[in-house]
Amino acid sequence: MTVTHNNDSKSQYVSRGVGLEGEEYLGGVVSGRMLRAGGIAGYGIYVTTQRLIGAKSRKALWKGLAGAALGGVTGAFVGSKLSRDQNAQMIDELEQKKDFEVARESISSVEMKKPTFVHRGHMVISTATGDPVKIIIADGGDYKRLLELLQSFRPEALNVL
Repeated sequence: MTVTHNNDSKSQYVSRGVGLEGEEYLGGVVSGRMLRAGGIAGYGIYVTTQRLIGAKSRKALWKGLAGAALGGVTGAFVGSKLSRDQNAQMIDELEQKKDFEVARESISSVEMKKPTFVHRGHMVISTATGDPVKIIIADGGDYKRLLELLQSFRPEALNVL
């Protein structure tokens, strides 16, 4: 496993090869009401059996803006419904659009704070080495779906505030 830095040099990413043996897509949440700290809204968090992946999603941002009067847009994807070919295709697509990735065994903690009517919530992914990655969560439904997904991914590292 290699550690590389993104352009802003504030976060470390674990870079691994495409199509890790035995890797399966578990699910993801994409929303126009989530963003990586310091970024623009429209973000997705995806989980495989071996890593957690974050990716910008401008499509979710535009859908969220268009549907703001209806409460925005969220999407949850469950990997158990994917065939072997669909699983491989999904992982390949995530490889192409990922903003960061962290290997499952490298995650020391995932802090989750629920959004309220007044304050936004967050998810902070910490590793033993490197800076933490913070994702801002503005919607309670997104928070709930992420919490369920992370409980199935790495429950021992989950810290709910």
